[in-house]
Amino acid sequence: MNRLKRVATMVFGATLLASLILGGSAFAKEAKSVKLHLAPMRDSGVSGTAILTDTEDGVKVELSVQGLPEPGVEHINHFHGGGTCADVEAGNMAPVTIPLNTIVAKENGTGSATTTLKDVTLDQLLGKDQHRFILVHAMVKKGQGVPPGISCADLPQTSANTTLENLPSSGGLPYVVLVVIPLGMLVVGIGAILMLLRRIA
Repeated sequence: MNRLKRVATMVFGATLLASLILGGSAFAKEAKSVKLHLAPMRDSGVSGTAILTDTEDGVKVELSVQGLPEPGVEHINHFHGGGTCADVEAGNMAPVTIPLNTIVAKENGTGSATTTLKDVTLDQLLGKDQHRFILVHAMVKKGQGVPPGISCADLPQTSANTTLENLPSSGGLPYVVLVVIPLGMLVVGIGAILMLLRRIA
């Protein structure tokens, strides 16, 4: 009888511990992130990725590119608002809205830069108020002004008037799953304890 009580106590304790661990992660703020593909422009051969992640300080923007033609060259890049990459290809440049840190080309043609945008959220960047895109520019030349774009990524938008698709968010299991798992374990644990108590009685 005492042995069964000890087993029941162990089952309940293990279930409660698992519920607290998994349940706590369910209620923690889930980091949202989108990964965009930087596509070459004007046959530049420069491509890469842009990863946008919500953080406590704002939105972290991680750019990584390959195919840069000349090592040591600095490439400016920005968020542009009010247009798309297709507009840029057609010669219609949208205004710069948010500057990002400069990418410096390495010997192997790769380059990267990370910028944290303060006081902004990912939902705001992906908002439906206007089209936005990230543009990586060619080498800056004296007297040229803003150089042409060599790699571009459209931000997904939620507006019904756009053809851009929303990209899935990353960050592990969905919130509902994280809630259901500990609740299910708790129900199973309670059921096991009730069965043991009936046998003891």
